[in-house]
Amino acid sequence: MKEVLMSICAAAIMTAVYKALAPTEKFGVQIRLLVSCFFVLTVINAISGAVPFWDISDIIEADMSYNDYSVQLDNTVTEETARELRSRIKEALAEEGISPEKIYIDINISDNGRISINEIKLVFGRKEYEQNAEKAVVLTRNITGTKIKVTAELSSLSRKEQGVQ
Repeated sequence: MKEVLMSICAAAIMTAVYKALAPTEKFGVQIRLLVSCFFVLTVINAISGAVPFWDISDIIEADMSYNDYSVQLDNTVTEETARELRSRIKEALAEEGISPEKIYIDINISDNGRISINEIKLVFGRKEYEQNAEKAVVLTRNITGTKIKVTAELSSLSRKEQGVQ
C-alpha cells in the first residue's frame, strides 16, 4: 500500500510542476488534458501493480466447469413420487387389512420432464399372497388407473421355501 501512495504522490508532484512550468497560453487545454491523462494512468498503474485485479490470466484460467443438477433433481423427484404413491397404496390396502412386505414402483422421467409410472409390484409372503394378492392388485389399480401394470409376487423367501426359483 505504501508503494501505491508513493507513486500517486510522485505523479501529483510531477503534474503540479509541469503545470507550473508549461506554457498555458497557446496549448493550455491540450496540456491540461495530457497532464490529467498522465496522472490518471500513473494512479491506475500504481493500483494495478499493488492489487492484481487487472490480471487477465485469472479470467482465462477461471474454472469453467458446469454442474449439472438435473440428475439429482430427477432422482429427488423420482424418490418423492414413489414415496407418496407407496404411502397411498399402503394406506388403501391397510384399510382392507392387506399389508404387502414391499411395494416396488418403477418410475421414469423423460427428457422433456414428463413423469411416467411403468409398473408397480406388490410383494407378499406366501400366506398373504394366496389370500389377498388379487384383491390388492384391484385396489392398487383403483388408485393408479388401468394404464399402469400392477402385479403381485411372492417374496424371495417364500419362493425359496416352496422350492421355486
